[in-house]
Order: sequence, then C-alpha cells, then structure tokens
Amino acid sequence: MRGEETVDAAGILETIETERRRTQAALAPDARLLYGVWGAAWIVGFGAAFLACTPWERPIIPLAVGLSVAGAALVVAIVISAVHAARRGSAMRGPSNVQGAIFGNAFPVAFLLVGALGFRLATSGVAAETMLAYWVVAACLVIGGLGIAGAAMWNDRSQLVFSAWVLWIGFVAAWIPGSFVLLAGVAGGLGFLVLALLAALRPQLVSGPIASRHG
Repeated sequence: MRGEETVDAAGILETIETERRRTQAALAPDARLLYGVWGAAWIVGFGAAFLACTPWERPIIPLAVGLSVAGAALVVAIVISAVHAARRGSAMRGPSNVQGAIFGNAFPVAFLLVGALGFRLATSGVAAETMLAYWVVAACLVIGGLGIAGAAMWNDRSQLVFSAWVLWIGFVAAWIPGSFVLLAGVAGGLGFLVLALLAALRPQLVSGPIASRHG
C-alpha cells in the first residue's frame, strides 16, 4: 500500500513539473523568432553602416542613408521583440512582471548613457575610426551584460547563449581596425541566424533552463 502511495506521489510530482515546464514554455519568448529578428537587424544595420563608411573618402552609399537604414533596423527589432515579449508575458502578474519591467527599462537607460558618452568622445576630437569601435563594443557590452543578468535571473539558457555570443562579438570588434569593425556586427547577425536554426532543430542546445531546479 505504501509503495502505491509512493508511486502516486511521484506521478503527481512529475505531472506538476511537466505542467510547470509547459506553462513556462508558453509564457517565455520564442527564441527562434528573437534570434531571427535580431540576426536580420544586425546584418542589415551593420551592413548598411559598413557601406556608408567604406572607403572613408568615397563611401559606397551616403552616410545619411546608411545610418538611417541601421537605425530603422534597430527600431524594428526592438519593437518586434517588445511586442512579442509583452504578448507572451501578458498573463504574468506579481513580482515576475515587475522584474521584467525593470529589466526591460534598463536597456534604453543604458543606451542613453552610451549615446551621451559617445557624443562627449566625438566632440572631444576622438578619431572617427575609433568611434566606430566604441559604438560597436559599447552596444555589445550593454546587450550582452544585461542579457547575462537576465539569464541568471530567470534561469534561461537562450538568454545566456544570446548574450555570450554578443559579448564575444564585442571582444573581437575591439581589436578590428577601421570601418571593418562593422563587419563584426554582420558576423554577429549571422551567428544569431545559426542560433535561430539550432532553436528550431535542436532546441535543447540553446533553450530551456540553465540549471535543474532539483539540483
């Protein structure tokens, strides 16, 4: 009799855990969508910026056009990500919802600081080539650093993988000379598309919890 009770208790716990995972998957952002959107945004944005800065004397496309395309790609990616996250998290209430709001608002605040410091450096006479490296590396630092914090906060492997790749691209970009630093952003975008493919074909590699709740 006790053996049957033990089996029943184990079955109930397993059912609860299965339902918890199913609910978490339904509420969590779709890694395939986010990887794909940001991959396309990075390729288009950094690609356009590269064409607008190469060669310095006679760039392939006007600077205004390149920066406009890059800015539009970034805005589109942010809007799609925000709408998707809001829809997935609309059923959440309480502390988790507040955590998400604080975390999400940290990104625009951090980018405002990055922009303010970049403006200060540019007006102080820092070389244009050096400023390109600053913009790429600073963006990677903000996105990657906050993403790592989010991965730790929500025990989310997809955020960890995404953020680790962004930080790696920032590290590589810090050592690339001239306008070719923008190609690091293009490479980052290609990496995101690979992650999107893995999320579709081998989701266990790039999504799910980082560590088991049972140790």
